[in-house]
Amino acid sequence: MMYFLLLIVSSLVLGCKDSTEKINLEKIQKGRELFTSVGCTTCHSLSKDKLYGPSLNFILGTKKQVIRNGKEYAIIIDSNYIKKSIIDPDYEKSLLFKSNKMPKPSLTSIEVDCITNYLINMNNKSQEK
Repeated sequence: MMYFLLLIVSSLVLGCKDSTEKINLEKIQKGRELFTSVGCTTCHSLSKDKLYGPSLNFILGTKKQVIRNGKEYAIIIDSNYIKKSIIDPDYEKSLLFKSNKMPKPSLTSIEVDCITNYLINMNNKSQEK
């Protein structure tokens, strides 16, 4: 009886993990689609190429100089920074791109999360190479 209960509980836990991974993969896929459809690729590359805006690969965990309210700060790029940059692109401007203007996209919070998850996933894959 105890073995049967353990088998059921472990199946439920593993099933939840699979469901969570599926949801994350769906968010990443949606983020990839949004990254293209809302125009991010017009200014940002994912291949180290600098366009009008900075390349967005190999950035996670890196130190970056930004301008906020006219003052220079050093920050570490994390998921919160990426999300904030999408929501309010003028809050902190990359020092190297401080004179470039990024349009403020009309995205839902779920869409911002999807793009953020996509960029984090792309950065994790870039770091694995």
